[in-house]
Amino acid sequence: MKKVLILAGISALLTGAVVEAQQRKSQPQRQQAIKQEEVMQVLKSSFSSDPRFTWKIQQDEAQRICSQYPSREQMPAQAIQRVIQLSQAEIRYPQWGIYMGDWKEGKKLVDSPRGGRFASYGFSDRPTDRGGNCYACHLIEKGVPGGTMGPNLYRYGERWGITKENLNSPETVEKIKAVYNIIYNSWSAFPCSSMPRFGYHGSLSPEDVANIVAYLLHPESPVNK
Repeated sequence: MKKVLILAGISALLTGAVVEAQQRKSQPQRQQAIKQEEVMQVLKSSFSSDPRFTWKIQQDEAQRICSQYPSREQMPAQAIQRVIQLSQAEIRYPQWGIYMGDWKEGKKLVDSPRGGRFASYGFSDRPTDRGGNCYACHLIEKGVPGGTMGPNLYRYGERWGITKENLNSPETVEKIKAVYNIIYNSWSAFPCSSMPRFGYHGSLSPEDVANIVAYLLHPESPVNK
């Protein structure tokens, strides 16, 4: 009888320890869920004056994948390929499939710091004015100050091997299309990068992207002088 009581006591202690361990294990998950909800409520409240932009705090599938990893280098190949697949599927092209537009119009968009903003902040009644603000992250024209977060784009067209003579060749058209894809949706080539997904988010139209492509690649553009 005594032995039975001892075994029952040990069993109760073990059961209690297991339950306590399970409770400790599930507690951080509940705390994390609560924190995420609190964060979302705070973010949503910041859009109370202009709810048009609340969509910007909703993650799409590619963002959810990227959020699971500290960096692209730590992402498994399958996750990287999924982000690329999703991003490529969202790319839209200008009418007639012309990937290179007017480099002079592209220069205006590259120079402009406007566009893609959350709100007007009282300075403009057109909060969605178009502009790439490209100099914030890139050096582009010779002698013009720019950022260094992104790669140096000076002589970008020359580095892609684009000249007046081969401008309309099938090989060059494919190169131009590749650059178009990067500007329209950078994650189609560099998953989870810091570069804005201009076309995907509607900050730039397909025609805007084609003009910026021309500015970066056309032999007559000052970028390649």
